[in-house]
Amino acid sequence: MFVSVFSEVEVNDLKLLGELGVNLDILSQYQILCLPENIANKSEQLELVDSAESITLSKLLKEKGLMCANSYDLGLNTKVSERRGLDLWLGSIWILNHAALPLLISVVGRLLGEKIQKGLEASRDQKKSQGFENLDGTKVYADLKLIDGKVSAEIKFHGDADTFLKVLKGINNDQHDPKQ
Repeated sequence: MFVSVFSEVEVNDLKLLGELGVNLDILSQYQILCLPENIANKSEQLELVDSAESITLSKLLKEKGLMCANSYDLGLNTKVSERRGLDLWLGSIWILNHAALPLLISVVGRLLGEKIQKGLEASRDQKKSQGFENLDGTKVYADLKLIDGKVSAEIKFHGDADTFLKVLKGINNDQHDPKQ
């Protein structure tokens, strides 16, 4: 598992979106942004790549009533990468309103449940045809950014599904901690 946390990073993140042509005035209407996994790589010839799971996440969040934008909503020209397998590639998730965290946790849990179910079905089929039971656990790849006022925090997560859900729940609990 790989987790990297950077605290109190200056909010240059929104400037990055402006450099890519996003109208920054519209960002205040969103609670969550589901962005390409390589959004932080600045380059003249940058080809932004959304993961299929990031697009699905965005659609599910919108269905739940969250104000969520994806690359298309923001006018970014991206390609879509669809990976096969049990891992969940969520791209870069920018949380602009902490009130959206409980629904984000719920939707990510649903996506993980679907991936795990597919893995169990694949394992049964594989076991029948090839005789082995070993199934690697579902891994999650995500870059979470919590943007709040003048500071932001970033969590780059590459690890198991259970730990990812614990990280999300921990962030949510920190936001509701009366000591802060």
